[in-house]
Amino acid sequence: MDENRFDHDKSSYERPDIPYRCGRGALWRTPCFQGPKTDGSCGGTQDCVPFFKKGRWSCRREKRFGGSCEEGPGPNGECSWTRPPCAPKKNLRAIRGQISLLAVSVIFALIAATQSFSPDDEGLVSISEAGALSRSHAKFTKKEGCSSCHSVHGQGPAGWIEAIFRQDDISVHCINCHSFDGPHNLAHNNEFEKDQKVEKTECIMCHREHSGQRMSVRLATAEQCNNCHKNKFESFSKGHPEFPEKYPYFIRNAIKFDHNSHLNKHFENQKFSDKAPSSCVGCHQVALSDKEIRPQAFEKICVDCHGSQIIKKDLVLLRLPEFMTNYIESDALTQACNSPAQEKSDEEFLSVSTEMPALVSSFLLNVPEEDLESYEKPFQELIMAMSEESILPIENLINEKTESIKADKLLTGMNPEVLKRAACSWGLNLEYEPPMEAKFGGWYADMLEVKYKPTGHQDPVAKAWIEFALAASTNQENDDKMTRALAMRDQLISPKEGVGGCVKCHAINETTTAEGTKKLKIEWHYKVDNDRSYSKYSHSGHIEILGANDSCSSCHIIDDQSDYMASFKDFDANKWSSNFTAINKETCIQCHTKSQISQDCQTCHVYHSKTGFKKKMFSKKIGITENQK
Repeated sequence: MDENRFDHDKSSYERPDIPYRCGRGALWRTPCFQGPKTDGSCGGTQDCVPFFKKGRWSCRREKRFGGSCEEGPGPNGECSWTRPPCAPKKNLRAIRGQISLLAVSVIFALIAATQSFSPDDEGLVSISEAGALSRSHAKFTKKEGCSSCHSVHGQGPAGWIEAIFRQDDISVHCINCHSFDGPHNLAHNNEFEKDQKVEKTECIMCHREHSGQRMSVRLATAEQCNNCHKNKFESFSKGHPEFPEKYPYFIRNAIKFDHNSHLNKHFENQKFSDKAPSSCVGCHQVALSDKEIRPQAFEKICVDCHGSQIIKKDLVLLRLPEFMTNYIESDALTQACNSPAQEKSDEEFLSVSTEMPALVSSFLLNVPEEDLESYEKPFQELIMAMSEESILPIENLINEKTESIKADKLLTGMNPEVLKRAACSWGLNLEYEPPMEAKFGGWYADMLEVKYKPTGHQDPVAKAWIEFALAASTNQENDDKMTRALAMRDQLISPKEGVGGCVKCHAINETTTAEGTKKLKIEWHYKVDNDRSYSKYSHSGHIEILGANDSCSSCHIIDDQSDYMASFKDFDANKWSSNFTAINKETCIQCHTKSQISQDCQTCHVYHSKTGFKKKMFSKKIGITENQK
């Protein structure tokens, strides 16, 4: 191998800095050895440039092109070998340079062309204007402008160049206004376990702006959802997973209403047929339908059949029990009751009552209701105290048993004088005869008992006593007290005997406090299913298409085999059986297919969990000062 093959006398010297190439080489691939000049003219009209030395001209043709010619230069120093000049051509490097320069020029020309007057006569539109914001964002960013979301805006060209090399998470600016029930940068704002490896998300992965005022930033395509979800499918009708078992009846109802027995039994009974609704909309508020169609108020749909049952179920606070021995001092009783002195009798004491004490008073006094020897002295002491102080001893007993519900709620409306007169009669071993019958509800004393008659639905005293019994049954210091608390609770929440019969319709659920203790809670109100926070459904649109009277049974089919009421025998809300059969995917596919009704992901699903706005979004309207933020 010739190590000198690239020497100047053996190899042509490539000159990439000269933007031309020989014209003969471009046309016939026979370039001259001189090549074009730097100004683009032909440099190959002669073979060499003679050199004058020691009074004579010498040929300087390169050795690789034949060396010195025999003719030699002319007397005036001109080369003897000449030819017509060629037309040198631009080389590839020069052409690329021209194209690049032209492209840059076009870009700057286009940027300059974007300078135009806005239709609002606000002057020139900035070249950094990305496009109009959606209406919702345009309102809230009008004051701060682009810097509301883009931190480098307003920093000039230096800031723009820096932004090229530094990632700016716009999501950080989003949460200045928006709030979520969970981490903003995790999928669906979900709280994942610490050992789970979950990729962080950004708002701009789904949301796009600067597409015009009419553009909704909330819209997302099925393809966007499929980018993250592991189980991918074509559409709802093709590949969507089956609905879960029991869908959508996952949570036990707060109100016990057995559709099966009412529709197929009670409403068919001639006694109630005139009061029964003709269809589902007779009870459910179709006008306010959305994700759920709530039932109407008790006073509109239940009171005709169940209203009279409430006032028939009294609460027995005190019942004069049977005594074997009289421990009441007659002189003290006479003085307290301001009654005539009683002559002492030598006859054996015979109790006017043969009953056992009420379960409520047994719990308050902490005495067994079936053990006469244990309860007779404490109960007679209570009678004596009531004859002196009326309602105060009862209040003290109640307040000793609970911290959450005070006696003033439990004894609302009680007449202290009536209670004192009943105590005085009982102290004299007599039945108390009231001046008139209690017809309108409330506290009253009758013969051997002090009772409370509910005034109707949502009676506050009846509700307070049930809550008191539930609280007492989960917070006792020993087994004896717990036994009596449970006995009182079971009586008060009995569907047949309990005060007002409240638990006939209202469910009781066991819950866990933040400290981990168990407690019982009665559901006084209709309970909305909020556990399916990532799904949505609108009944109104479906009812509008299918019709109000016939649309319900298209999806909701009664399960005749379900033992619905048995689900409420204990307090575990997770163990229950719905009145209806589960809704399956095939029911929805009847309408939601490619050729009929929309089946996009957002038709039924939402991405974020419990969205909201920060306080600063409303500060101007509600008068919040900067110090209050």
